Amino acid sequence: MKNISLILNVVLLAAVAHLYYLTLKKNGPSTPAITAPASAQYGSRIAFVESDTLEEKYEWLKQQSEAIEQRVKSAESTLASKQQSLMKDASALEERAKSGNLTQADYEKAMAGLQQRSEKIREEEARLSKSLADEQKKSYDELYAKVEAKLKLLSDQIGYDYILSYKRGGPILLANDSLDITKQVLELLNAESNQ
Repeated sequence: MKNISLILNVVLLAAVAHLYYLTLKKNGPSTPAITAPASAQYGSRIAFVESDTLEEKYEWLKQQSEAIEQRVKSAESTLASKQQSLMKDASALEERAKSGNLTQADYEKAMAGLQQRSEKIREEEARLSKSLADEQKKSYDELYAKVEAKLKLLSDQIGYDYILSYKRGGPILLANDSLDITKQVLELLNAESNQ
């Protein structure tokens, strides 16, 4: 879950950077100066979203996280079962070899088979790991797109210049509660999830 927090912080930072880029693009040297709204004449309008609260209360994100966690548990269970079976077969082979019921050639052939099974398990583990990582990346990309779209909507409606990600213990040490728009962002995101 720490990865989700880190990724969410990165996404929100990217959204802020994107909004900053759009602001600079609009106010660049090739365009005439744009007069700031009366409420923002004396400074930039800044808001923040509490990333921990977003993670905790965004229903779509909770569903995605639970689904991925369930797939991870299922994959781990399957791999553990295969590894236990392999270990059981290896122990049985050792017992047969110790009791003298197995020729050296048969032992070596059986060991080669066990090593092949072990390799297949490692390959399956790598494949599952990559598949789950790809699935998680896809979910986070979708999350970033949704959050960014809602932040742009809020920014356009209210006129924010910057929307930051706040997390206790994060890089922003203190945030004025009057700048917190977490509730509005969550309402927009969860309303979309319920449709």
